[in-house]
Amino acid sequence: MIRLNLLPKNLRRRVEPGWWRLAAAALALVVFLALGFLHYTASTELALAKQERDALKAEVEALRPFIQEQNRLQQERKTLEALLAIREGLRKNFVPWSEYLAAFIRQIPQEGGRFPVALRSVGARALSEEEASQQAQTGVFDGKKVRVEFTLQGEALNQGALVRFIQAFEASPRFGIEFQGASLDQNRGLYTFSARIGVVGGEADVR
Repeated sequence: MIRLNLLPKNLRRRVEPGWWRLAAAALALVVFLALGFLHYTASTELALAKQERDALKAEVEALRPFIQEQNRLQQERKTLEALLAIREGLRKNFVPWSEYLAAFIRQIPQEGGRFPVALRSVGARALSEEEASQQAQTGVFDGKKVRVEFTLQGEALNQGALVRFIQAFEASPRFGIEFQGASLDQNRGLYTFSARIGVVGGEADVR
């Protein structure tokens, strides 16, 4: 049967082409596939991240005893370093007083097996590294860097004995002397004097 549409063109029913339906369906399919791909990718990455986290946890648990042992050894090392620092400080600040005093007495000149100089008082003190350097720079004790300083007052039988006493400490590389003064006691015929004597270096130098 043949159908004729005798209506004017402006009143006729318009039939739209079907390509836009195909385009819309294709677009929806593309969006769906993209969303599915993104979901799959995110799920895969999340699963891999969880696997990596679990592997790291297992590795940490396996290494925990070694980590604890390392921490213990580090703590033990710090303790030993602190003890060594204390020992080094004590060794550095240790003063062998008996050695210094013996060396000082041995340096006093004798005449006929007797000391012509008698010491009425002797004081001693150890010098810090900074103080010893300052004294050496200022020329005290002939510029020698001393470790221990003796402050003394004494009496000499005569002027010659006093001079020999001073020269004994001036000439020795182990000692330095700062003579402070002397006076003659007319009543007893003795010379009274005062001086400071410095001892150079450590224990090995005074032996």
